[in-house]
Amino acid sequence: MRLPMKQKNNTAVVDDELATPLLRRAVDLGINYFDTAWFYGNGDSQRAVGAALNPVRDKVYISTKLPLFLIEKSQDFDEYLKRSLEQMDLEYLDFNYFHSVSYRFWKEKILPLKLLDRAEEAKSKGLIRHLSFSFHGESDRMKELIDTGAFSSILGQYNLVDRRNEELFAYAKAQGVGTAVMGPLMGGCLTDGGEILLKRIGTDLYSAAETGLRFAWSLPSVDIVLSGMSTLEQLEENVSYAKRADSIPQEERQALLDKEQALNDLNDLYCTNCQYCYVCPESIRPARIFQLYLWHQVWGLSDSARDKLVNRGPLDKWTEPTACTECGACAARCPQKIDIPSELKRVWPVLRQLRDSCLYNRV
Repeated sequence: MRLPMKQKNNTAVVDDELATPLLRRAVDLGINYFDTAWFYGNGDSQRAVGAALNPVRDKVYISTKLPLFLIEKSQDFDEYLKRSLEQMDLEYLDFNYFHSVSYRFWKEKILPLKLLDRAEEAKSKGLIRHLSFSFHGESDRMKELIDTGAFSSILGQYNLVDRRNEELFAYAKAQGVGTAVMGPLMGGCLTDGGEILLKRIGTDLYSAAETGLRFAWSLPSVDIVLSGMSTLEQLEENVSYAKRADSIPQEERQALLDKEQALNDLNDLYCTNCQYCYVCPESIRPARIFQLYLWHQVWGLSDSARDKLVNRGPLDKWTEPTACTECGACAARCPQKIDIPSELKRVWPVLRQLRDSCLYNRV
């Protein structure tokens, strides 16, 4: 999801010159599980991941996801699987996820369209080796899916701020289902204000990134912690943290839990910058606006937020939320169930005031 991007023919695409060395270096450092999806990298991630990892295919596990938002009929499973394999130039997937499963998708799409049958048929043909599902929220309802015995693994959120899935991960593990964590750093929210975070929780023992990752690794029922890395520096740092993951003492984890109150401000707007909301016909980019709001309002990084509001680069173009027609397309895609049109109305006046204070000062 976080691969480096560039502008090409007025479209954001993965920057292969940066992404390929990044992915190859990850393999050299011992990372062997790579997670992509249909929507990542403005729709270009699958191609980039496949191109980079094909030469080392025997060393890695590759997972991608069926875009349930786009599934309308049973045959769509086969079509999107075929297109994913073609984009990545692969003969098979190690893991194929039902993407962002909600209980509604389970009842209204997966079951009535018999998508489990389609998946089993694909497995019998050797096109996928493991069937999995990712989810956001409704963890108490996900047990029904685990109990089908159809899934090899699950992928859910877990971090210092959001611990809702602790019991579900433990349940899945007890049933022999693999567990993977996404969003251990809240899509960068925990590291955007890293120094401030460390002061709030009263530690300078580790960086904010290492603190967040170590916390996720410390949950006994977790098998894999995914981390989106955009640079070689981030990759090298995270691998160095992973090498020490087994040394996390339980008292360290409890000390972080005791600081839960210090993190409550982040619940003011729980956006993980996944960018699924980038479907606005008016070209509004809610996740970017929410990120700048958090920089300003939660972390006090007002100068940085103001600069990004005034000086936008070629990959950071968006329309102001005053153009919102409240069509609801963005909210329908949001995994965090944010009422995006309402939140834009709430946060934009704050950011507009911040931006205008800079413009007035220039005059």
